[in-house]
Amino acid sequence: MNLTATNTIKDNRDFDFQKYTVLLVDDNPTNLELVVDYLEDYGLTILVSQDGESAFNRAKYANPDLILLDVMMPGIDGFETCRLLKADPKTKDTPVIFMTALSSTEDRVKGFEAGAVDYVVKPIQQEEVLARIKLHLKLHSLTQILEEKNKNLTQTNLLLKQEVEERQAIEINLTKTNQRLKQVLRERTEAQKSLQKFNEELETIIKKRTLKLIEINKKLRQEITQRQQAEIIIKKSLKEKEILLKEIHHRVKNNLLVVSSLLEFQTDYIKDPDTISMFADSQNRIYSMALIHEQLYKSTDLAKLEFGKYLESLVDNLFESYSISQESIRCHLDIQKVELNIETAHPCGLLVNELISNALEHGFPEQRKGNIWITLQQNLNQKIVLNIRDDGIGFPEDLDFRETESLGMQLVCTLTEQLEGEIEMKRCQGTSFNLIFSQLNYRNRL
Repeated sequence: MNLTATNTIKDNRDFDFQKYTVLLVDDNPTNLELVVDYLEDYGLTILVSQDGESAFNRAKYANPDLILLDVMMPGIDGFETCRLLKADPKTKDTPVIFMTALSSTEDRVKGFEAGAVDYVVKPIQQEEVLARIKLHLKLHSLTQILEEKNKNLTQTNLLLKQEVEERQAIEINLTKTNQRLKQVLRERTEAQKSLQKFNEELETIIKKRTLKLIEINKKLRQEITQRQQAEIIIKKSLKEKEILLKEIHHRVKNNLLVVSSLLEFQTDYIKDPDTISMFADSQNRIYSMALIHEQLYKSTDLAKLEFGKYLESLVDNLFESYSISQESIRCHLDIQKVELNIETAHPCGLLVNELISNALEHGFPEQRKGNIWITLQQNLNQKIVLNIRDDGIGFPEDLDFRETESLGMQLVCTLTEQLEGEIEMKRCQGTSFNLIFSQLNYRNRL
């Protein structure tokens, strides 16, 4: 090996080929094998395609640093492939070197017009290919560096021009600002004189106002003391009224129970079963009202009671009054926490008493077993929904509960009107009454 060849190999070994990727396009496997092994030995990354179309697609996603392109290939030839590469924004700057047996000047011109940067004539000389690759990789790298420097220089020039314009604008603004500051300084000097005079006048006014405020504060302290004493008296009075109201509820409850007891004593002298039943119904009605006063007496809030607990006590009393055990007729309660004032609780309690009494008395004749369901809910519109249903023999088909002569049903309709509510009856494997109403709002008591 001569000295020139040795120096060439040394220069090639000194060049960092490993950071570059070359796309080799040739339909001849022999040429590919000849070139690929040699170039990879120097550290180049080699991508291979055997036709123009696949070479174009691969170049777009692989972005090689240089393309070795054969001219004579199946499908689109090398010239057309080069035109496609130069027309695509992703590959237009990638250097293309043709490898071909076509060595005429016309073919070379055609290749350069298509966008190639160099020409390698077959049969391929490996050293020549490597040298041309090295040359154009350096040229491409230098071109990129130069373009970047030009770009940076252009940006720097623009920034400098912008800075000069900004500084000129700042100087103009500073001049205007200085003029305004001089004017402001003159105005402030005059304003300070006026302010000093105003402060003197203000101090005189403050002294007079301070004396008045001292007098007003003294009166306010006296008024606060009087109001605190009045508040103590009012709280004491309210406590006494609360105790008195509880005592009233307790006495009303006791008086109603006395009336109920008198009716019970009276039944001992009555032999007619219908009259005895009528007295028992009256006792139950009185108890339903007495139970409200009992719960209000025990409650910490005298304005309203928890109606669910009231219903539980009322049901227990009615079952005891009619001597009905839970084994024969079972009562199922589905009750939400609903609080009612006394104006609403009284008619609602009486209405529930009538419906449950009617179910117990007429719905399960001849010791028939069954169930009663009571549901109490309050919907999102603050409407209260009360449903009482049983699976007894059912309400007679030919009877309208609104037109019956039964005192109980008449009371149900009257109490519904008093509640300003709506009641509906359905015959569904028994009888179901559905009542919808809102809480009655009367003017607050004094």
